[in-house]
Amino acid sequence: MSANQRTDCFFNLTTPERIDLFRRRQALRVENVFRTFYGWAMLPLAICGAIATIIFIISCYKAIKARRVSRKCYALLMNRAIGDALTCCSALVTCAYVLTWHDINRDMVVVIESFFIGSFWSAMVSYCSLSLLKLFAVWKPFHYRKWFTMRRCVNLMIISWTILVLMVSYTLAVSALVKIPDLNAWSGCKAETCLRNMYRSRNLMTASVYCFTILVFVITCFFIRKAQNFSNSFKKREKDGGGRIRMVRFPLWKLALNVGTFAILNVPYAIWCIGLFLNPYPCLFQRNYSEMMRLLGCIRLFLVIRCILDPVLSFITDFQVVSTVRTVDHKFLFQLRRGFLELFGQGRKVGDHQRGTFKQSYSSSSADQNSIIDRATRSQTVTTIASSNPSTKDKTKKSASFGGLEVDRKIDRF
Repeated sequence: MSANQRTDCFFNLTTPERIDLFRRRQALRVENVFRTFYGWAMLPLAICGAIATIIFIISCYKAIKARRVSRKCYALLMNRAIGDALTCCSALVTCAYVLTWHDINRDMVVVIESFFIGSFWSAMVSYCSLSLLKLFAVWKPFHYRKWFTMRRCVNLMIISWTILVLMVSYTLAVSALVKIPDLNAWSGCKAETCLRNMYRSRNLMTASVYCFTILVFVITCFFIRKAQNFSNSFKKREKDGGGRIRMVRFPLWKLALNVGTFAILNVPYAIWCIGLFLNPYPCLFQRNYSEMMRLLGCIRLFLVIRCILDPVLSFITDFQVVSTVRTVDHKFLFQLRRGFLELFGQGRKVGDHQRGTFKQSYSSSSADQNSIIDRATRSQTVTTIASSNPSTKDKTKKSASFGGLEVDRKIDRF
């Protein structure tokens, strides 16, 4: 039997009392959701994500400073990692607040969570820029270095973070017009009007950014594949003529791996944004606040998992980056990288390329050794001839070496 059937205390409630009871029950459910999904479930993932992204940022900085990698590409990857670190730090602040504070204020959680979209935005900017860099390098290779300089890449990152700051400021300003009593009395905004319109515009922008990132990458792959087929046709002609050419490679699989994690692990958040944008009921979120925040808490876990997975995949595939970390077993990572590349069909190509390089270097070294042997043989022959035919008028004074040939120098006796 339920509590309402054992007592009549809840049947004669007035409307304000029912509203107050509903709010208290909803607050208890919301606190339970915050502590479970935003606290304990998020805490280990956020710690791992923060450590992985910070190590990746330091490794990228050292690799760029040592000029082991492409500065523009890895500066954009470091920009993505900075956004991931911001996301993990904001998640840790949220964990600390909901687990230590007795009376959780959900408005404070919303303010902290405004910075959580930093990873999504920075990843979009980085992957779109990398795709455009590769596309432009194939489209107009002679203008690539002139137009895409390191300074312009840095300016692009600054502009992207400026847009993110404007988005966060817009979110906080509209939230203040609704939550702060004095500003609310001045503006007359409500959660189902101003706040909902703000979130709808932000969700539309987020979903558009997600689709734009995938579209840019697909277009880049199409044009690069077309250029690769064009270069392969020249390769066939050179082979028919008996010549040798060097194979042009377009290593897109690393970018495809990162964009793949972005597309798969961020698709729940994109569906969430599209669903809220298309929702026709203004009070749906407010009436089902605890259930909606529980669902959003599960979606946040996928975003933080991507923040962990991207640095791990980079450490496996980019040996130039991981070589800057001294505390890592490089032999184990090299074997792991080799198995990972073979899994994606790249290990054979890399192995053939390494074997070809070794074969070429071995052939050149063998040719050098043979030339040295021939020179020594000729030197011995010349010396033998000179010693077998001595001259009474000449006297050997000094021997000199010219290009590996030992020739006897003679001075006429006056």
